Amino acid sequence: MRSSDVVFFLTGVAALGYETVWARLMARVLGSDAPAAALVLSVFMAGLGLGAYAFAGIARASRAPVRLFIALELCVALWAVLTPTLIANLPVVDSWTARAFVAAGVMLPPIVLMGATFPLMARMTIRSDAETASETSAFYGANTLGAAVGALITPFVAMPLLGLNASLYAAAALEVGAAALAWRVLQDPPVHESATQAARGPARAAWREPLLWSAFLFGTAALALEVLLLRLLVTVTGASVYAFSIVTFVFLFGIGIGSRQLTERRTRTGLGDNSAAQRAAKSRDAVFWAGICLPFLALAGLLALRYQLGEGDLFSGLENRVAPGASVWRMWAGHALFAGLALLPPAIAFGLALPSCAAALVGERADRPREHTLGLVYAWNTCGALVGSLVAGFVLMPVVGPRTGVALAVALTLCAAWCAAPRRGQTVFLAAIAASAVGWLVLGTTERGGARVVVLHTHDAHTSALVEDTPTSHGERVRSLRVNGKSEASTAPVDVRLQYLLGHVPALLHGRVERALVIGLGTGMTAGSLLDADSLRDLRIVEISRAVATAARTFADWNGNVLDDARTTLVIADGRHYLATTEWKFDLITSDPVHPWTRGSSDLYTLEHFRRMRAALAPGGVASQWLPLYELSSLDVKTILATWCGAFEHVSAWLSAYDLVLVGSAAPLAHESDLYRLALPPKMLAHDRAIGVAHGVDVAALQVAGDVELRALVGGIEPMLDDRPVIEFRAPKSSMRGYEAEILRWAIRDEYVSRLPVESHGRARAFRSAVFGFLDRLPQGFTVAADRLGSEISTLYTSTR
Repeated sequence: MRSSDVVFFLTGVAALGYETVWARLMARVLGSDAPAAALVLSVFMAGLGLGAYAFAGIARASRAPVRLFIALELCVALWAVLTPTLIANLPVVDSWTARAFVAAGVMLPPIVLMGATFPLMARMTIRSDAETASETSAFYGANTLGAAVGALITPFVAMPLLGLNASLYAAAALEVGAAALAWRVLQDPPVHESATQAARGPARAAWREPLLWSAFLFGTAALALEVLLLRLLVTVTGASVYAFSIVTFVFLFGIGIGSRQLTERRTRTGLGDNSAAQRAAKSRDAVFWAGICLPFLALAGLLALRYQLGEGDLFSGLENRVAPGASVWRMWAGHALFAGLALLPPAIAFGLALPSCAAALVGERADRPREHTLGLVYAWNTCGALVGSLVAGFVLMPVVGPRTGVALAVALTLCAAWCAAPRRGQTVFLAAIAASAVGWLVLGTTERGGARVVVLHTHDAHTSALVEDTPTSHGERVRSLRVNGKSEASTAPVDVRLQYLLGHVPALLHGRVERALVIGLGTGMTAGSLLDADSLRDLRIVEISRAVATAARTFADWNGNVLDDARTTLVIADGRHYLATTEWKFDLITSDPVHPWTRGSSDLYTLEHFRRMRAALAPGGVASQWLPLYELSSLDVKTILATWCGAFEHVSAWLSAYDLVLVGSAAPLAHESDLYRLALPPKMLAHDRAIGVAHGVDVAALQVAGDVELRALVGGIEPMLDDRPVIEFRAPKSSMRGYEAEILRWAIRDEYVSRLPVESHGRARAFRSAVFGFLDRLPQGFTVAADRLGSEISTLYTSTR
């Protein structure tokens, strides 16, 4: 790699660092739902394409392109340094017009400048048309490889160690370093007449240029394939921040080395010595064969992934494969292997295609400025990438599903090949027939073996949701919900107990809940449990995924048809964003998000979010929060507890089985002292009998900590802030260690029983004894221990009352 390539490599690292952090920061203002994420991506892609196209003429005319390049890099770095302050002072906006204005105002200026560096890199490195292919491949490949590294080190190193804001500062410092290196190693090219003269002859309309359509279709296919296969891969690897990072790294790495291979090929074969017509023809051939080979490379990769996973069908609903006790390095290596099999072969071909398109078009448009042609190719490719990502997420995924979506994405590459060589339609047709046959073998449906029955498998731009029935050893069937491959909830007794208590405990403590908010629908059981409160008049449910809302309807027998109740309003939105923009005040807010180790979910566990929950409570209101004690370390749990304590003046903790229900309020609640005397409302009693709760005294026995005990437990632990979402980076590693029992043992300590009402002592000790049995059975396996615990606690009230 030449010194100039090192400069472009470093700017690529910085660029992906910016993109990664900006996406997280902007989610705090725009929301984390699929439309908001698409808006951020649209601004990013549009800015790159616009910058490349708009600055092509400036790059061509510049007599000091190195200084201009350095100036642009420094401007981007300065803007990056200012963005944390800028975003922090922005209001959280609700209307889509306002969101688009905010996203464009914050991100578009620096991204346009980033895009402008593409024609500048060409201006600084390409001395003649004969060098277009090799030099474009060199700087584009180096920049893309840098982007791959940036996609890896930002979430793996910078964000965990520095936080979000400081990660931006680090990326800006790296870009300043790249600018300093550019000053030392880059030289302004000699000014040729072609660099300043106007184009000769009338310009051919861009839309009439087939090679530009090839570039567009390659961009569309590449991003569509990445979006679709990313969803497939995270169902296997788990949707942690590390899994997303590794997939992105592999895809960009493949594009980078594919482009660099073209550089090596040009050097070895001496193609730069051919005539302009020959060079253009050979470059067009490279585009054509890249398009022809891409379907087979993509399908071969998926076939290899099938065999690696031992699956007959990749699209029938896979589940997370994270082996407890395995090392973190082994987990990451597995993620890289799966991503490499699925994405690396086609990514290499995509990397070859763009520089070849550029070289062919420059050779055929000798009367047009080279920089202008390169800017056009880059802009069309970037526009195609934007279209591909949006169509894949919002059309292919929900309408036809990922299986058909992958088939359509790879078919686009054959269309790109035909655009590059319309006269070779017969070859394209034969390739399409062969690819269809291979695709039928690789992508075709197969019967799923085993006793599991798929009830529903649905997708949207944010989530893939699978509902299935599984037989138990007792001859019954358990219905479970998996979101992106991870089991989130089920009708197993221990799960039902948690979901009901998450609503019933705070409702009983409050006494008269009229307006309630549920963040995270899941199976709908927690939301449905609030319908048991006779006083309830209005129930708002905020769920980020429409697919999950569809899945919740299959749990109607357990959630009381909550979505069809006249009191219910379902809002498809990001719960954090909704809470920040609503003017409503609620008597009860309960939050049951996905596990904290899932990418982005840590935003629902930060101090800022919990404080918004507190601010949205009506006088005397109560909030509750699910806190799992599995797949988290003791420090992770204490961090979330410390964050909860930092947001509420009065807190307590209740144990459902092996999960905590956190309760927070501004002051002690109405029935906190006499809960053990309360008779359950008839509807609540009908549900809770099945989970081992028949009276207020049974609920009182579940309390494991009051305000004093919780604050003593987390003394000296820092709460989690928006800028330092430490759980998102620690928890995926913690999940590999199996079940850490320290917090659960603290929760069932016998000395706390004496602080409970005397009437609940017997029930409290019986419950804690059952949980001790769960801990003793953990070596037999978590599922075995959990099933036994669920069976025991569901019948406790009959043996103790």
